[in-house]
Amino acid sequence: MNTPRRSSPGRKLPMIAVAGLVAVAVPAVGAYAAAGHPGAGSARPAAAAPAAPVTSAPAPKVTPYTPPAAPSGAVAPMPTTITPSSAFAVQVDATGRKPMDGTWPSAQDVFTLAELRQVLPQLSALTPSGCSTGDRPGGGATTKPTTCTLTLTMNGERSDDRSKLVVDIRGFGLPATVGARWTKDLAADVKRSAARPGLYTFYRNGALGASASYTDGTTTKVLLQKGNVAGEIWFSGVGFTRLKSDYLASRNSYRTTIVPALVRLLATKLDPGKATS
Repeated sequence: MNTPRRSSPGRKLPMIAVAGLVAVAVPAVGAYAAAGHPGAGSARPAAAAPAAPVTSAPAPKVTPYTPPAAPSGAVAPMPTTITPSSAFAVQVDATGRKPMDGTWPSAQDVFTLAELRQVLPQLSALTPSGCSTGDRPGGGATTKPTTCTLTLTMNGERSDDRSKLVVDIRGFGLPATVGARWTKDLAADVKRSAARPGLYTFYRNGALGASASYTDGTTTKVLLQKGNVAGEIWFSGVGFTRLKSDYLASRNSYRTTIVPALVRLLATKLDPGKATS
């Protein structure tokens, strides 16, 4: 009788090992695919390419304005230096589309009591009146008053005959825009001065700190320019007949002492760098 042959225990081990290898191989393939290797399906989409950086267009270049040369005989006085109480922190839009008149000074604040007393020590009070807004470039009224009358209370003057400073802010903006109007007005005044010699006093360009300035003895016109900002301010002195012992000496003192000092003050007060917005 033949006895059945029993399988040797040693021969079953290879089968268990194979089964174990198969069980391990399945998740290994899945991990490989999840890593996104070629030839295997990825479990998540590939990362999107980084977006291109957003760049803004460069601001237009602002070209300074060069005023015409002052007529022959222009002077460069050295007046009293007035310490300013404040600054004109004016801003402009480089494109020229926005007037930004909210950053302009108010006409009633162009000169302060503390500033004027440095050249008019007899001054005790400053009273603004008749202040009004002006026309804004592009239409509408300016945010702040551009014209104002400043009545001065000075010792030696009657209460019904006070000296006054009439302030007229012609406007601020890009140098080319402000300069075009200055060129036109200057040409007209130079022509008038030829017919009335001795009436006008022209200051050399750059003298007194202003780009250009001149006076007819009553109305003084000042062109200011710093950085990208240009502006034009006029002021007129009414009265000022009691500064000296007689009328002519008083008016000459206003013209040769007060006016140059106020022109230099205006040039000093334009400081766009002090703008806060």
